[in-house]
Amino acid sequence: MSMTELKVSFPTEKLDALRFFMDKKQQTIEQELRDYLDKTYEKAVPAQVREYVESRAEQTPVQQQAPGAEQPPVIRERPARQTRRQREQAAAGQSAVPDTPPETEGSAEQENQGMTMSM
Repeated sequence: MSMTELKVSFPTEKLDALRFFMDKKQQTIEQELRDYLDKTYEKAVPAQVREYVESRAEQTPVQQQAPGAEQPPVIRERPARQTRRQREQAAAGQSAVPDTPPETEGSAEQENQGMTMSM
């Protein structure tokens, strides 16, 4: 994400006093201001807009890669949704071509040999 520098006017005497006491706490004015801006951003900007901005920020470094660098993965589209009729036709087309050859009548008779049915 690109950064923008903010310039703010503040009384010099107050700034010196602020730096003096923040140094004692091992804190910086810049970090405190960044934290405050982040909190204000989260409070003022709707969550959906923040999500959009963050997704754009993640895409930017990928687009700025040098040529020859590792390319992002290819995004494949989902296949078009089929209607019931299309699925049935596809299934009928697959069942029309049997995976195994049909048995001959002679082999069926051999399997059923010895079985009789009478009423």
